[in-house]
Amino acid sequence: MTIDYIGHSGFLVETDRALFLFDYFRGGLSLLDGRSGEKPLFVFVSHAHPDHFNPDIFSLSAIRSNVKYLLSFDLRNDPSIPADADAMYLDADADYTIPGLGRVRTLLSTDEGVAFLADTGKETIFHAGDLHWWDWPGEDPEWLSGQKRVFQSEVAMLAGTRPDIAFLVLDDRLEEHYAEGMAWFLSVCAPAYALPMHYSPDSGVVERFLAEWDPANCGTKILNTENQNHWEIQGGR
Repeated sequence: MTIDYIGHSGFLVETDRALFLFDYFRGGLSLLDGRSGEKPLFVFVSHAHPDHFNPDIFSLSAIRSNVKYLLSFDLRNDPSIPADADAMYLDADADYTIPGLGRVRTLLSTDEGVAFLADTGKETIFHAGDLHWWDWPGEDPEWLSGQKRVFQSEVAMLAGTRPDIAFLVLDDRLEEHYAEGMAWFLSVCAPAYALPMHYSPDSGVVERFLAEWDPANCGTKILNTENQNHWEIQGGR
């Protein structure tokens, strides 16, 4: 697999059989130039927030013949979605069979929309969207308790899946709680590789997490999205 980080929560993944674009926000779509036009392109949008959903993605249908849009349920009836887009709306906590891809499982986000687990039968790729343990400093304790409960129960549904790739939230705005959600996911699911995303404005949280996290805890290799944006890795079953 090759992985390209497009910024914030956006990633492009290429396998030997397909292309996967997750939560494109900005940075241009030129990464797709020169990619095989014969491979299907699956475009995932986890929810309607503008830092995860850019309607420019629908321009891809004009230059590629095999584009499928897998959109969170909260984008239904969004006026920016073309009527002729090959779009499928995914509900939370559901399983879907997608022709040319395989299986997509969704989790309910603790913010808006869904998280995705895409299983091609050869590779498994998890994208959290805004599913995270949002332990905001100073927030109402009852609300925080609900955040923890929902996050942990959703992640527990994936226990033992061991994704090949996991794109996970690491958010400096949570101050000392910045890594609780990512650490919890790693301990439960133990993906082969994890890539931090969503941090803003302080990208230094990636280096901080790398310094504090002991990979012996679960065997996951953390890829540093702060200082690199392209990786070629071995994965799959």
